[in-house]
Amino acid sequence: MPERRNTPSRRPRPVASGYGHVVTAKDRENWQRWHDAKAQDSYRRGTEAGQKGRKDEAVYWLGRAARMARHEPNVIFAYAMALLAAGRWQDAAKRMAWIAERFIMRKALVGRAIALSHLGQWDEAVALFGRMLGHYAPSPEVFSWADVFARHAGFDGWCATSNAGEVFGVCPGPVTIRLDDGLVAQDVALPFSLPETWRKARRLVVESDGRPLYGSPIALPAIRQVQGFVTVRNHHLEGWIWYPADPDFTPHAVIEVAGEMIDLTASQIEQGVNLDKPLARPRHFGLPLDALPEGIITLRDRYGTALTGSPLGPAVIAMLDPPPGKSSCTAEPLARRPEGARPLPDRASGCLVIIPAYRDAALTRRCIEAMLREAGDDVECLVIDDASPEEALSAMLDQFEQGGRITLVRHEENLGFTASANAGLEQARGRDVVLLNSDALLPKGGLARLRAWFDVGEKIGTVTPFSNDATILSYPSVEKPNPTPDLAQARALDRIFASLPRQKPVDLPTGIGFCMGIRGDCLVQTGLLDVALFAQGYGEENDFCCRASALGWRHIAASDLFVLHIGSVSFGRTRSLLLERNLRLLNCRHPGYEDTIAAFVKSDPLGAVRRNAGLVRMIIRRAKARSCLIMVTHDSGGGVERVVQHRLRKAQAEGSQVLILRPHERGCRIEDCGGDTANLIFDLPHEWLNFVAVLKRMKAERLEWHHLIGHAPAMHDLASALGMKWDIILHDYVWFCPRICLIGPNGHYCGEPALAGCVSCVAQQGALVEEHLSVAELVAQSDRALREARQVIAGSNDLKRRMARHFPGLEISLQPFEAPLAPLDPRVSAGTARARKRICIPGAIGREKGYEIVLQLAEEAAKRDLPLDYVIVGYTIDDDRLMATGHVLITGEYKEDEATDLIREFDCSLGLIPSLWPETWCFALSNIWNAGLRAVSFDIGAQSERIQKSGQGAVVPLGMPVPLLSNLLLHLSH
Repeated sequence: MPERRNTPSRRPRPVASGYGHVVTAKDRENWQRWHDAKAQDSYRRGTEAGQKGRKDEAVYWLGRAARMARHEPNVIFAYAMALLAAGRWQDAAKRMAWIAERFIMRKALVGRAIALSHLGQWDEAVALFGRMLGHYAPSPEVFSWADVFARHAGFDGWCATSNAGEVFGVCPGPVTIRLDDGLVAQDVALPFSLPETWRKARRLVVESDGRPLYGSPIALPAIRQVQGFVTVRNHHLEGWIWYPADPDFTPHAVIEVAGEMIDLTASQIEQGVNLDKPLARPRHFGLPLDALPEGIITLRDRYGTALTGSPLGPAVIAMLDPPPGKSSCTAEPLARRPEGARPLPDRASGCLVIIPAYRDAALTRRCIEAMLREAGDDVECLVIDDASPEEALSAMLDQFEQGGRITLVRHEENLGFTASANAGLEQARGRDVVLLNSDALLPKGGLARLRAWFDVGEKIGTVTPFSNDATILSYPSVEKPNPTPDLAQARALDRIFASLPRQKPVDLPTGIGFCMGIRGDCLVQTGLLDVALFAQGYGEENDFCCRASALGWRHIAASDLFVLHIGSVSFGRTRSLLLERNLRLLNCRHPGYEDTIAAFVKSDPLGAVRRNAGLVRMIIRRAKARSCLIMVTHDSGGGVERVVQHRLRKAQAEGSQVLILRPHERGCRIEDCGGDTANLIFDLPHEWLNFVAVLKRMKAERLEWHHLIGHAPAMHDLASALGMKWDIILHDYVWFCPRICLIGPNGHYCGEPALAGCVSCVAQQGALVEEHLSVAELVAQSDRALREARQVIAGSNDLKRRMARHFPGLEISLQPFEAPLAPLDPRVSAGTARARKRICIPGAIGREKGYEIVLQLAEEAAKRDLPLDYVIVGYTIDDDRLMATGHVLITGEYKEDEATDLIREFDCSLGLIPSLWPETWCFALSNIWNAGLRAVSFDIGAQSERIQKSGQGAVVPLGMPVPLLSNLLLHLSH
């Protein structure tokens, strides 16, 4: 994680959007900077504690860091190792599994296997460690564990190999060694040096007395899998290379230029690249460009695999590393040429579909078969086998060719996607072309629909459909990765897009190469893809489209077509580095390209198509549901969201479709909880009538008002516009308190004064809601809404009584938000044997939740050296100030389903709800009880009501002096 310094202690205000409130990139950046700094500090403290052997402290700090940086693999791995060292086997196994699923990393498999063995799960442990031996080069420190697992599983010994070409392991007798079922040696001892043929072999078998050793067979391609990147910088050829399955091996990079071969040893660990992978050990290499002859520079590893970024031709080098005093972008913008500046060639009849293939035989077969089902008599399917390392894929392509179903071109060596595509484009001869990735599946009628768009307007050069993974043509989101639908879901989505009203062609700044139709005459006039600049792909189709645009060709969306794009295995950091490099090349050759794309995304001319698709999906789901429930709520989480989600699950279980209306900076967003419909955003008040019409079509039976904070003012009138009545669920005091939670200027419960007191409070603190209304107007507006509602629901009697005082005669239904909890287990609630007792305080602790009380309690414990610590299971408005007392631990933000286990993890004796405001339900209290602890609260609100009714805790006077409260907590914790 990047280290951050000089960061404010106090937590920034939450980043949340609402009507009229735009969350800027700067807002998000400030929040992220603060958050990263806190996570980095916890990570540093945890690693330091681990290095000094303070195991429990390491687990605490690294656990906190892992909860703050949930997707940061280095943090999660460090936490997993700390758990392993502390003997927390179950938790360690879980975190190691998370790492192993995402990264080529031997230590994750080893760590999980060790943890599982301690849990008695030997079968899985043996299988995992055996998988590690068969796919990785183990380090010497785990050899003893290899002995343990081999003996436990009844093997005679174990074996492994590395990129040094040596078989090693332990076996009491001689062994037989085979490569790809060919005998290499028999009756030999380990270690054994393999012949050079191992570099091309796929399978290594090591046997003793006819039985395989533990770890055999070994998957050699996994051992040889390389990651690396090469570029030019400061007139030097620079890069890095390593073998993730064998990180201790010192690799070599082979340079080929102008017929010369130069071998470079990469021995120095590369410090300047962040691979976002635990324990990554990329090795640096570098060489002055002056030391190389002129020509195209190719870099490969010792097995002949090209490194990412290779080859580097003179044009690429000139753009990436111009001579001193020259701009890196020397190209002039490609001006639009007048019509007829270059003769327009004839367009031939027919269509050529080009599928470059390299890996994944099963997926490539699905792609080809889906395409062939759509191919008419005038369609030729041309597949390029780019020297695939998979025998099964090459054999499958041979079968297709022998059956006369495809034309096959096979490369002798791997040339990359761009050269493979060009090998097909050269065969077009004026025909229209479809470039199709081998991981893209055409739907029924898809090819015909794609081709039809060529003739809907003048000079349409390329056509691209929607997909789950298609950058500016992605659906439903262009801002974040979309889940990959299964085939049935993808086909249903395509039927929806095909059913939409035909749109005028929407012009795009570029086509997208996963499934891009190119008109024949456009291809002839524009030329092939540029291999010299984009040999390994990423950007080649964008460059082509920019060149075509300069010739007057248009690029449009096939808005009636959705093509499933299953996508490839992530290349991690090497892919992102190549993308960054090629984007720079695109901007050099076509100045303003990146700005053009950003402007297109911002203007969102395809937004209407996406929204229409979402509406159709929503309507289809409505037809299958027994009823429909609409819930209006805010977008700020917390207890309100818990209630919303609970009622959502209950309604869905009863067969209802549930729509949640949330505030958006432009108006309102509809969430259809049966699927992803993030595009259902309506600008209010401009689209109010359309918005209401859509909701009327859903024929909702119930309309629930949970919270209107952040919503457009028009939303107050939604029930009357729909001809319905609200079910109002009360969550707080927004109905009569502009500050929402009845906390006065002094930071304490206000006592609910008369109107003059409320006016004075707002004058001093400001209003959090309905700022345009006076307090009297707010109460009057609320009174009308509450009395017009079909029903008003409160979760607690305390809330019901308070509302009745402000709205006399209002009928309120009592409906607790949770079912009664089971009685506490006395063995748990009696506390632990820990000498220094721990008090659990769950939640997000701010001013109204009792932050100052917690601070005073911690300071009191420090002053009197009380054997009391306070564990905040969550976070606060200023964690550092609390932790500085030496008596507070803070876990960091947790997910709701983690709460119970997290409270138990810290071995607390008692729970505390320090809230100063009258809570309306208090889910934090439920979390304490679910963890088996008794609870203490002040005698105010639903928290007090629930404790007194259950008898599972104690209630103390609001305002109880902190020394007395400290004594009581110490006493009750025993």
